[in-house]
Amino acid sequence: MTFQLVGNGPQIYEEVMVPFWFGRWADELVDVLALGTSERVLDVACGTGVTTRIAKKKVGANGRVVGLDINAPMLAKAKELADDPDIGWIESDVCDSGLASETYDVILSQHGYHYFPDQPAALCEFHRLLKRGGRMGFSVWDGHSAYTEALCAAVERHISPEIASKQRAQRRTPSADVLKEQVTHAGFSDVRVQRQELLIDVPKPSEFVPLHLASMPIAGAFHALSQDARADLVDDVATALADCMQEDRLIYPDAVHVAIGYKLDDHPC
Repeated sequence: MTFQLVGNGPQIYEEVMVPFWFGRWADELVDVLALGTSERVLDVACGTGVTTRIAKKKVGANGRVVGLDINAPMLAKAKELADDPDIGWIESDVCDSGLASETYDVILSQHGYHYFPDQPAALCEFHRLLKRGGRMGFSVWDGHSAYTEALCAAVERHISPEIASKQRAQRRTPSADVLKEQVTHAGFSDVRVQRQELLIDVPKPSEFVPLHLASMPIAGAFHALSQDARADLVDDVATALADCMQEDRLIYPDAVHVAIGYKLDDHPC
C-alpha cells in the first residue's frame, strides 16, 4: 500500500486535509513527544511538511529538523511552504536514506507507518538513526471514523468495490497490541501505545467530500464519474451522517494510536 499524489493533489491536500485533519493531529504528536530546544528531529513520511514545520518551531533556531518523503510532488510542496530555510528535505525511501547512524534525538512520523512496505525494517532504521537516549513516536489511525465508513460505502456503491477497497486501505492499520509488539521487537525500551481522540469539524458533505476525494489517490476515479453520479455519492454520505450535522458543519469523533519508544542501548536488527 502506498500514498502517492500527483498533479494538484498535494496542493489540495495541503489546503483541505491539513487544516481540517492533519494539522491538528500533527500538533498532538509533537506535543506528546515534548520536543526540546536544540534537538535534532527527523520527520519520516513528512508529506507536505506540516509536522516538520511545527517541529522546527519547537526546537528553535539551534535545533535541526529534516523532513523525509518518497513522494516527490508532496516534498516539492513541503519545500515551497517552508518559511524556515534551516529545514532540510530528503527524497528517499525510509529504509534507504543513507543517513548516518545516531544522528537524531527524535524521529517522528504522522500517518506514515502503515504505508511502509517493510515495517520491521523501518523500525530498525529508526533505531539506527537515533542517538542513545533518543525517542521515536508515530501515529496511525485507530480504524475508521463514522465519516470514513460512510464515505467508503458510498464509493463502493457509486464507483466500484475495488476503488472502495483502495480508499479503505488508508485506515488499515495495526492494532495497539501489534504496534507495541513491533516497536519492542525492534529494540526500543519503555514502549507505550496511547490513544488520542479529537472531535473533527469540517464543512458539510456537499463541500467537503469532493475536496477530500480530490486530495486522495482515488481522485481520478471520482472525477471520472458523471456530475449526477458524483452528486449521488455525496448525497449518500450526507444521509448516512445526518446525525453528525450541526447547522452547516459535519462534526464527528476520530482517533489515532501513537506508538512511542526509547533507544536505551544498541540493538542490531
